[in-house]
Amino acid sequence: MKRQFCLPCFLELKKAGKHDITRIAGGKNLKITCWRCKRRRYGAEYEISRKGGARRDSE
Repeated sequence: MKRQFCLPCFLELKKAGKHDITRIAGGKNLKITCWRCKRRRYGAEYEISRKGGARRDSE
């Protein structure tokens, strides 16, 4: 699914390793509202999906 993330949230998701996340083709970071932290920051649109063996967190 397509989601917009700021750079700090993107790096946290990538470091956690529970998702396959790739940037959708595009040049620069634009001013977006991050889907995760709901802040208006510079970021981009990413394609994100769960990895095969990852469990769902219960929060």
